[in-house]
Amino acid sequence: MSDWQLQGWLGDEWRWYVAKPWDMPGWLPANVPGSVLDDLVRAGEVPDLWFERSSRLGEWVAERTWIYRTRVAGPARVRFEGVDHEASAFVDGQEVARHEGAFTPFEIDVPDGPHLLAVAVHAAPACEPQVGVTSKVRVHKSRMGYGWDFCPRMVHQGIWRPVTLDAPPELFPVVTLEDDIGTVEVDGEVVLRVDAPELWWPNGMGDPHLYEVEAGGGRFTVGFRDVSFEDYELRVNGIMVPVRGWNWVPIDALYGVPRPEKLAHLLGLAARANVNLIRVWGGGLIETPEFYDLCDRLGLLVWQEFAQSSSGIESKPSDDPDFVATMAEDARQIVPRRRARPSLTIWCGGNELDGDDSTPVLAALEQVVQELDSERHWLPTSPLGAADVHGPWEHQGLRAHNEHYDTRVSRLHSEFGVEGMTNRRALEALIAEEHRWPADRSNPVYEHLGAWWNNAPLVQEAFGGRIRDVETMRRCSQWLQYEGLRYAVEATLRRGAGTIPWQLNEPYPNAWCTCAVDHRGDPKPAYWGVSRAYAGAPTARFATSAWGGLGEARARVTAPARFVDLDGRQVAAVDEGELAAPLDAFAHDVFVLDVGP
Repeated sequence: MSDWQLQGWLGDEWRWYVAKPWDMPGWLPANVPGSVLDDLVRAGEVPDLWFERSSRLGEWVAERTWIYRTRVAGPARVRFEGVDHEASAFVDGQEVARHEGAFTPFEIDVPDGPHLLAVAVHAAPACEPQVGVTSKVRVHKSRMGYGWDFCPRMVHQGIWRPVTLDAPPELFPVVTLEDDIGTVEVDGEVVLRVDAPELWWPNGMGDPHLYEVEAGGGRFTVGFRDVSFEDYELRVNGIMVPVRGWNWVPIDALYGVPRPEKLAHLLGLAARANVNLIRVWGGGLIETPEFYDLCDRLGLLVWQEFAQSSSGIESKPSDDPDFVATMAEDARQIVPRRRARPSLTIWCGGNELDGDDSTPVLAALEQVVQELDSERHWLPTSPLGAADVHGPWEHQGLRAHNEHYDTRVSRLHSEFGVEGMTNRRALEALIAEEHRWPADRSNPVYEHLGAWWNNAPLVQEAFGGRIRDVETMRRCSQWLQYEGLRYAVEATLRRGAGTIPWQLNEPYPNAWCTCAVDHRGDPKPAYWGVSRAYAGAPTARFATSAWGGLGEARARVTAPARFVDLDGRQVAAVDEGELAAPLDAFAHDVFVLDVGP
């Protein structure tokens, strides 16, 4: 079924077209899996949505019902792995199924002979953008596309997961490791038993060993490991290890379009940065099998949140019984399909919700997880209590930033960040040259492309108010992001807490963002700062990066260190401990703290 067509209508007009002849004009070629907006861009129906403010020209699409159709020869069992968000399926104009839910599959039967298969992807459901009211949300769907600080309004629709004919039955393995015996059960039958199995280890702790299993006409891989996360302390196979994580958002606003190379590249960058845990943020997706395949192989533990998130006005999930039932039913299908994954470590009810295990929807989700995947750790939301905290997401200023992170006390800092401009080639592809300056919020293009994270005034202040061009602004902002995020991570690790910076990637090319890797997949300097910290490089604690007026520069170091003037002259040195030098000992306004052998 590689030959698909697409057309859209307002209201119920689509109902007149589900059985029209195949060669009827007006239909566009479509990709399955894919996204409606992507098909329209390729057909020239909407412009390039990733340039300047043109994403606004695609906002009308979500108001329409879009019919996908193809020709299929029966008899066949057709399996839809995922349609976003509500769909009706027709065979030769006769409705055979109706399904709601982007994260759950459904199947239909096609009788003998050639047939026209049509799938109406209905207008996107109402939902809340970031600055909204969580209790109004009634759908289990990625909220990011409704408008977020790092993603303009690009509501996703489409057949976003594969469609297959006569696929083998699904298997829902149960993997256990007990008394040094690893077992895999399918439908209550042991299909693999391994005495003293080779263990699956996270990145940086050993080999993420996988066993290949054949059962029930299918093939899958499993790994045996013991993971706990009690009181926000991560213990793997009996060994306690600090969380060295990164927050993950969908790799693209049009997440239905397969991007296997980009997915592998981004998760590979996470592994290269010495990360051991990926937090799948609750405003995004229940991540895909392809995502989990890579995490299994790379040794990246996964903290998976259900698709619920906070709002700018109110963050309490709805207690509407129908919504609670929908979430529970989704969970009953989602959890068994992922529970065999060795990478999966934590199920979480959502991001920054005002609630706990007594909140109806979170209680319902916990019940499903305990029933179907009791080995995994459950968190109702993040943060919860004083042990886990979120924020800030902005540089705190040259005189306040380091003090802020040196005085935290939580066991886990699961969301915090520092903002900065994107890389040069990403910026050049994103904004026409004549619109690149000024790079602050007075420029409407920059207002559209990451306004929340545009800290041009702070950058100007930090560098003496002398920035006059976009390239200098970009480099200075990226230095602040690099140094600010590196220091925040090192300070958190120094006190023995876990750290999950916000955010590794971005789903849309922003001019300013808290991401460490731009939309093209190119790391910003901040990526290398976190990678350095996670590699265990020597660290230094110091009060500020701007010492003017303080009389003396000081740093507490964990390795041999020295203050070096810009002419290369060593001003002060110490093997470890306290390093200090009066400012008048330096001949230049800038000096270097050199730490390490």
